[in-house]
Amino acid sequence: MRVGKGIIVMTGLVALVGCSSSGTHTGSYIKQPEVCVDKKWYGYHLGSGCPSTAAAVASDPSADRLAALEQERNRLADELEAARKENAALRNRVAELERQLAERDREMAALRSGSGDHDALASQLAAARTDLGQSQSEKDRLDAELAAANRRIAELEGQLGERDKDLAGLRGDLSAEMAKLKEAQRGLIRALGPQIKKGDITIDLNDERLLINLASSYLFASGRDQLKPAGVDALKQVGGILKDYPEYNVAVDGHTDNVPIRGALKNKFPTNMELSEARAANAAKALEEGGLASAATHGYADTKPKAPNSTEAGRAKNRRVEVSVTK
Repeated sequence: MRVGKGIIVMTGLVALVGCSSSGTHTGSYIKQPEVCVDKKWYGYHLGSGCPSTAAAVASDPSADRLAALEQERNRLADELEAARKENAALRNRVAELERQLAERDREMAALRSGSGDHDALASQLAAARTDLGQSQSEKDRLDAELAAANRRIAELEGQLGERDKDLAGLRGDLSAEMAKLKEAQRGLIRALGPQIKKGDITIDLNDERLLINLASSYLFASGRDQLKPAGVDALKQVGGILKDYPEYNVAVDGHTDNVPIRGALKNKFPTNMELSEARAANAAKALEEGGLASAATHGYADTKPKAPNSTEAGRAKNRRVEVSVTK
């Protein structure tokens, strides 16, 4: 008996996204933003190197959704690969059984054409038929498993297709939002070029968050919450640009180093927390004078340092006001 079976193999392609970054320039001219691409996010960054993926993603629900879709797609791709391996093993087993069945066919044909004792021949034929039946049953079982594996592969490929559509749509939305923030970043760089060149102000665009960092020494006198005239002018310029993007939320955060308030200043600011809150409030007021409708304010004192407070250089980095723009 000759047994044939056609096997349909479905194959797919799983694409992974790498990470690349553009180089940064150094020198006396204004730094241009970097393009950062990672497995979970992509965006523009003005500082040195690409920022932490975790910090960037945590800032935006759209980025969270994109990361979740990426993880789900990777999981489905792994499951699809496992199903394909199982499919290949089943095909090999079916091929081996077909070979065995063919061998049994040849043995039975030889027995029928041979000569010798009738009882011995009948016994051999019966044994061969038994083996043939068992092999056929095993092959039928494996054929059913193979069909189920093929259905699972088709299902997984369909789910991957849906995830690809979701990811494509989300990436399109993110690209549109990124284009708006990029436009705002260019306007700020043009308006604040001299301050950026001196290092008094930095501007970063990290995955749907535009961050303007202003050094406290540029904005305030030591231990004071009243803005210097130059600080007022700079913040008014920022407010004048951000007012053209009313669909975005603006937050102003005040930060200090860990040096305690001393002397007569303790009457007005018992701790650095009160000082950071007052500085954030005055910075937000200057933004509104520049045309911004409103901004939320927060004071964090020394709870979110950017550098160790063990050196003067580190403490200087930690004394800052940050203006963040998010969707």
